[in-house]
Amino acid sequence: MNPLFLIALAASITPIPTTIPTPTTTSEIQKIREVVQEKVQEKLKQIINPTTTKKGLIGKVIQIDPTQITIEYLNNSSVLKINSTTAYVDLKRNKTTAANIKVGQDILAMGIYNSGTDTFETKRVVFIDLGAININKTVVVGKIVDISKTSPIFTLIPSKNKNNLYQIKTDKNTVFMDKNQQKLVSSNLKSGHKTIIVLTPDPKMSKTYTALKVMDLDYTPTPTKAP
Repeated sequence: MNPLFLIALAASITPIPTTIPTPTTTSEIQKIREVVQEKVQEKLKQIINPTTTKKGLIGKVIQIDPTQITIEYLNNSSVLKINSTTAYVDLKRNKTTAANIKVGQDILAMGIYNSGTDTFETKRVVFIDLGAININKTVVVGKIVDISKTSPIFTLIPSKNKNNLYQIKTDKNTVFMDKNQQKLVSSNLKSGHKTIIVLTPDPKMSKTYTALKVMDLDYTPTPTKAP
C-alpha cells in the first residue's frame, strides 16, 4: 500500500476526546466535611459516654428463668442475663452453679450494663447475706474518685445518683475484700475503682459515713514473680 496514502489517512482521523472529571464544587466539599465531623463526634461520644459499663448489682432473687434472674432491692427490680459462661460463688466462697440459686437468695451480680439496650450481661454471681444489714446501714454502689493521703477517708460517686458525693471514713473495724470475697487491705483501694460499700452515717460529722465493709470490684492482684 502506498505510504503516502497511509499518512494522509492517519491525518484525517479525528481524535476521540477524553472526558475530564469536573472538579468537586465547594458545596460538595463542605458536605463531605460535615459528614466527617459527624462521624468524629459520634466516635467521641462513644469514647466519653460508652454504652457499656462494668456494674455491680445487689438484691434478693424473686424470679429464676433459664436465661435470666430477676432481683429486687429497695423496691427496684433488675433483670440479670445469664449464660453458660456466668460464674457462681456460694456463701462459703466455693464455686457453685445456677441450679443452687433459689427464690429469696441474696446475691451480688457483677457484669456489663448496656445503656443502649438496657440489658445487664452477668459475668459473676456471688451469694451474700443482706440480712446482716440493718436499718441504720446503707449499701452504696459507686466509683472512688478521690483518696486522702493524710487520713483514712475517700470520696465516692454513687452509680444511681452521680450528683451526690459520699465522704467515707474507714477504721480498724472496716472489712475490705475483692469481688471473690478475698480479704484486702485499705491500700488496695485505688481512685477509679468501682466498689460496693456497706456504710453507716457518722453522728459527729454531717455528710460523712463510716464504711463497715468495702468490696472492690476492680481490684486485680499483682502477679507473683517466679523465683
